[in-house]
Order: sequence, then C-alpha cells, then structure tokens
Amino acid sequence: MKTAELPETVAENISRFYGESIESFDGMVAAIRNVVEGDGIAIDELCHVGGETPHYAKTDGETYYFRCFYDGIALAHLVDKPVEIRTEAPTNGSIEMRMSPQGDIDVIPSDAVMSFGVATDTDVPPGDVPTAQEIYEAVCPYVKAFHTRADYERWSEDVAATTIGIPLEAGVPIAAALTATSPSEVTE
Repeated sequence: MKTAELPETVAENISRFYGESIESFDGMVAAIRNVVEGDGIAIDELCHVGGETPHYAKTDGETYYFRCFYDGIALAHLVDKPVEIRTEAPTNGSIEMRMSPQGDIDVIPSDAVMSFGVATDTDVPPGDVPTAQEIYEAVCPYVKAFHTRADYERWSEDVAATTIGIPLEAGVPIAAALTATSPSEVTE
C-alpha cells in the first residue's frame, strides 16, 4: 500500500506543503522522515496531548493521549507489547483497534477506513522543510478513522484539506515505515 500513487489533487497539495514532488505514500513517508532527519519517529515525537482526548492508546498499564488516533498505531510499532487503541470517528461513534507486536491488527468495525491529508491553507516558505509542529498542525486534523467509506466521503466534502481514504488496515504499514529506525527497515 505504501507505494500506491496519491490522487493528483492530494499529491499536489502534499508536494506544496513539503516543498518537494510527492506522488505516492512512499514519498510522503520519506518527506516526514526527512523532518526527523531520516530516523524513525520515536515515542516522544508522537503528538502527545497532556490531558484526555478522544484518541488514546493503552499498553502495559499506561495510557497515552494523542492529537490523532494514528499515533496509537505508530506506538504499536515502537513497543514490544500489545496496544489497544480507541478513537472517536468525526461522523459517528468510536472505533477500537488491538495491535500485536507483530503488527497484526483487529479493528472494530472491521471495514473501517482512515484518511490522510494536508490542510490546503498551510504554507511553508519555499525551500524550507516543515517542522514537526507544522506537520502536526497541517496533517493531524486530517488523519481520522471512519466506520465506513461513505462516512469518510461525507466528512471529506467539508474539510479545508485534500485527503485520501484507505482501509484502516492498509495504514498500518505506513506507520511501520514512519517508525522504522533506519531506511533499510522501510520495506513492503
């Protein structure tokens, strides 16, 4: 899935934001890894929130609250323990996931989808690499989970971003690529 091409409008907006040509999920992963200087995203670089949020992950008796649910999926690739993830869909109800250290995922509902996107009104000066904070502000609000594809499509009509909807399970390898400690670990 990472090598899948992005729709043209999504690719154009992501390219504008990162200041380089990005046409696939691989390109998006490489651009994000560039912000963390090629190293994988570490636990302390996830978008943690100090208080309770609708997006959290539990592992080994500890609860992590995040700006977006996807950090829970990334967390599952950073710890060697099962992770339970819960998020509130912007359209209706909660979505729950359980991930094993091997990357296996159980999603309720099983046909859930997720979105990736970038705000259309965020500009990074030409030639600059966006900072982690700029990525959090422009990307995190558009990484959401939905019960159905139809829910995603209704939501995407009214957001100030270009987004793509994919099966939630297809987003797991992307999180693995974002957290891998070396580019050679980024495969699939």
